Formats: sequence, structure tokens, C-alpha cells
Amino acid sequence: MKTSVIFATFSIIALSVFLFWARFNVYDHDTAITVNDDRDSYTFTAHYDRRETGRVESFINRKISPDQMGSSENDYIDANTKLNDNTRFYIKESPGKLKIALDKRTNGTASYYRIRKMCEGVKNLLAGK
Repeated sequence: MKTSVIFATFSIIALSVFLFWARFNVYDHDTAITVNDDRDSYTFTAHYDRRETGRVESFINRKISPDQMGSSENDYIDANTKLNDNTRFYIKESPGKLKIALDKRTNGTASYYRIRKMCEGVKNLLAGK
């Protein structure tokens, strides 16, 4: 009986530590970037170290200025947005994750190149260039 109580207590503590580590693991050094550029859409997806979130947000805010997105590295954004130049795109951002999607059918060529250049800048930022 005493052994099973000790085992159960140990199991609960071990599970709690694992769940805490999995939820708040900020030391994820793996960066994965996916770009899909087809006839009708452009999609940029990035998974990166959570500590880089503030730098990524600042970079995006500089590129879409005078518009602004997130103001804190702990913001969660999930929105369709329209910039002052009528560029329309979808952005989903959370610490360590970013997705930007642009519909080429509803945007002009200049808008497409603006978003693509911004995403390439994010890619270079995360690569340390």
C-alpha cells in the first residue's frame, strides 16, 4: 500500500514537471520556415525560438508602418487585416509561431511584393543574417 502511494505521488510530480516543461519550453532552438507561393496565394509559416518573438514583431511593425500589429512578445494575433495601401492579408501570430497568408486575387502586384519582401526579411532575421 505504501509503495503504491509513493509511486502515485512520484508519477503525479513527474507528469506535472513534464507538462510544465512542455508548455513553457522557451529553449526551442529549432527554426522551421515554410513558404508556399502558387498562382492564387502566398503563405509564409515560421516556427522559431519563443525568445525571438519580440524581434519578429518589431520587424513586422516596421515593415507595415504606419500600421501596427502586436505590441508585446506575449500577444496572440489571429486576424484578417487591411493596411493603409489596401494590402489585405491574414496573420496569425503567437510566441514562436507566425503565419501570414495573402490572397493574390484580392491584392495587387505591389501588395504581393511588399508582403513577400517582409516575409523574406523575417526569414533572414531568424537565420541571423
